[in-house]
Amino acid sequence: MTAEEIWRRKSDEDLGAAVERLEEYTEEGRRIIRAELERRSSPDYLIEQEVSENQILEEMRKSVPARPIQRHHTTWLVQRAALAIALMIGFYIFALVIAFVLLSIPLAEWTYLHRLDLRIAVACIGVGLAVLWALVPRIDTFEPPGPRLDDSEYPHLFRVIRDVAASTSQAEPAEVYLLNEVNAWVAHRGGAMGFGSRRVMGIGLPLLQALSLGEFKAIIAHEFGHYSSGDVKLGPWVYKTRGAIGRAIAGVHGTFIEAPFQWYGRQFLKLTHAVSRQQEFIADQVAARVAGAANLANALRRVTALTPAYSSYLHEEVLPVLEAGFLPPIAGGFDEFLRADSIAEASQRFVNIAETDGRTDLFDTHPSLRDRLTALSQAEDVCGSSAGEPARVLVGDVDKQARSLVEFAWGRETVGRLKPIAWNVVGETVFASHWRATAKNYSKWLGQFSADTVPSGQHAFIHIGSGLVRSDELDVNSGDRIARATYLLAVGIGAVLLDQGWKAHTRPGMPVQFVRGSDTIEPFAAVRALAEGVTASDAWRAECQALGIAGRPLGDPAAGGRTPKIPPTSGTRQGLPH
Repeated sequence: MTAEEIWRRKSDEDLGAAVERLEEYTEEGRRIIRAELERRSSPDYLIEQEVSENQILEEMRKSVPARPIQRHHTTWLVQRAALAIALMIGFYIFALVIAFVLLSIPLAEWTYLHRLDLRIAVACIGVGLAVLWALVPRIDTFEPPGPRLDDSEYPHLFRVIRDVAASTSQAEPAEVYLLNEVNAWVAHRGGAMGFGSRRVMGIGLPLLQALSLGEFKAIIAHEFGHYSSGDVKLGPWVYKTRGAIGRAIAGVHGTFIEAPFQWYGRQFLKLTHAVSRQQEFIADQVAARVAGAANLANALRRVTALTPAYSSYLHEEVLPVLEAGFLPPIAGGFDEFLRADSIAEASQRFVNIAETDGRTDLFDTHPSLRDRLTALSQAEDVCGSSAGEPARVLVGDVDKQARSLVEFAWGRETVGRLKPIAWNVVGETVFASHWRATAKNYSKWLGQFSADTVPSGQHAFIHIGSGLVRSDELDVNSGDRIARATYLLAVGIGAVLLDQGWKAHTRPGMPVQFVRGSDTIEPFAAVRALAEGVTASDAWRAECQALGIAGRPLGDPAAGGRTPKIPPTSGTRQGLPH
């Protein structure tokens, strides 16, 4: 086997380590390492690797059968819960034995060999004490996750909670909090290992905003199902043990006893996560009985779509505006975001994939949407589906609630300094200035191109995107290289258009569009078409001539400054780095 073949078999980590110690190699060795590094940066290699990885993942996906739905929930859960408790007790016994043995080694050496190796003694005592410290239970210091909701201010919301509590024969939570996430949860918080704790509930504003009353009630009933099945009581023990295992692993990291702790931790997670998944099925049954299987099924589909949509909305639409010193109508913007055709279509595709091809991993805490809907289809639906009023009526002005969430996260004084802004002027007020600043920051790299010399095709974009990869990055695939080049070139073209008198327009869920008179252009769509080879170079040059930007440089190749890492962008906004 030649030296070149040996280096081709090396991992990216090994190659990276060799690059850092390049001066230690012979001249021939340095030449081979540089050649291999260049080979792995080539477009052909990157595409070949990704195709191979996708084929492997597809074969793995096909080989994993759909998980059967457990029909004897109670028996199965009792058995698994008992086993989980046994594993919890076993872990503490296991860890105590390990700590005792480690602490005994220096004493045994001194007693029987009449000597003491300080290095061994320090290592054993240090690791032993780290294991013991990991076992000490931590007091649950509960931090409010959002603004607390009060019964007197939101009587309609608490009436729903009380109705569900009565239907499940459960006590109401002592505290209810508003969350800035697509989620609802119940828990026991405070105290130690579940003792001296109180019931707490969190409700996400996006759920209240986007679900119907029937769907929202089904979500609340699902959460009360966790109370009624008793798994919330088991939760603190499981979470505390997971924390102890994690701390123990961190304490023994890099030592000879790390492996058994890692193995124990994996087995514990597999088992307790299997219990968690079954608890979700049981909570779904409770929700179906209280609020209707159809309502819960619709709510689960809706939540599946809302989760990525809300994350995209916050990061691509809201945060850039807040960071620029403005406060838009956040809840109203999310309504508009969800109505945008591209968002609605993407959300539906996401749900379709999850519903027809979703898989459940051994380490997942929740079953897949497909498995949950399959189980619900077998449940008797005594309530039927009732769209009814939107759940937002339970809390009144949702924009007021959204502002309270921003104040909770940023502070009331900070939010008070933000200037109100309407979404229809965000493009020109916020994004235009950001694009100009970004183009200036990356002027040296953009200086390679004028507006009409942007290349076409995947290979060309991988090549120019490689110039945006730092020397300490070895895991930037071809898709990320293309995304980085696409992002910067679109921003550069946008900055040129702004200098030519074009105006930036956008709305939530819509791309940034540049307008001058009757002419319009979307820089990201245009550059993406070039990257995908949909638009040829000749056609792009002709378009630039028509737009009046042919020959306009995108930057200054003589500009100074080091090119920083650029995060790839792939959402609907595409105009600001995340």
